[in-house]
Amino acid sequence: MPFNPRAIKALLIDLSGTLHIGKELTPRAAEAVGRLRSAGVPFIFCSNSTKESEARLLRTLASLGLPAAPGELLTSLGACRLYVESHGLRPYLLTSPEAAEEFAHLPTSGAHDAVVVGLYPPAFSYDRLNTAFRVLKREPLYADAETPRDVAPARELSDPTPAPSGTATPTAPVLVAPHLSAFQQNGATEAFPAGLSLGVGAYVRALASAASVEPVVVGKPSRSFFELALGRLGETHGVELDPTEVLIVGDDAVNDLGAGAVELGLKRVLVRTGKYRPGSEDTAPPPDAVYDSFADLVDAILA
Repeated sequence: MPFNPRAIKALLIDLSGTLHIGKELTPRAAEAVGRLRSAGVPFIFCSNSTKESEARLLRTLASLGLPAAPGELLTSLGACRLYVESHGLRPYLLTSPEAAEEFAHLPTSGAHDAVVVGLYPPAFSYDRLNTAFRVLKREPLYADAETPRDVAPARELSDPTPAPSGTATPTAPVLVAPHLSAFQQNGATEAFPAGLSLGVGAYVRALASAASVEPVVVGKPSRSFFELALGRLGETHGVELDPTEVLIVGDDAVNDLGAGAVELGLKRVLVRTGKYRPGSEDTAPPPDAVYDSFADLVDAILA
């Protein structure tokens, strides 16, 4: 069936690469978001960013001219927090201090039984990565430890609330991954010009390989993340929609529009901004549509 943009009743909107690249907005992005608000089209910003807490990201968005209420944002870092919280885990955080704020109310010291990885290059020293590896392998962390007292023993971890869809209650230290994207589009920095750069997925896969574990992926494109996003749409905007009436838009056909979105039947639109490169749409299944920018998609929805 041909894609009909005017049949879309709500949007899940990727941020980095779709609405902005670093501190620069994509063409007409702020105007397009404003037009959706004026037209009463509900949306949730859905980001795989792990650089900062959701509270900080809201402030960053406001500074870019994209103000949003807390209920209009869901991040993969927030999904990591929800997973850790719901399973009663005590995580070792490979994140920035700004991202660690997301877990401020949770115990993160003592015997660790989980590792959470975010994109923060200073955290990826040998010692920090080795600490994460040792947590996953239940090896001692301190030289004076007669027993691995600083690592959780093998046991059935507490499970006060149901696990997200598609996951089971962990029985061993768990590697919690926001996503598996190996690279991302970055703006210019002091070290590099604008272009593709390593993403958090590269470090997650390295730890998973070394520790012989399968990461639990809770951000895009997992089904559990999109189920959380659909629930957030209902909570924030008071709408109950069939997934086929909801559109996910992003610049990464695999990590924004992939497996979970396909399973749920969400409409999937790729934009030619951010990390998009010619041929990015050549996936199985392909996106429902490809637009030059987010603003062009909004033009079609509101036409």
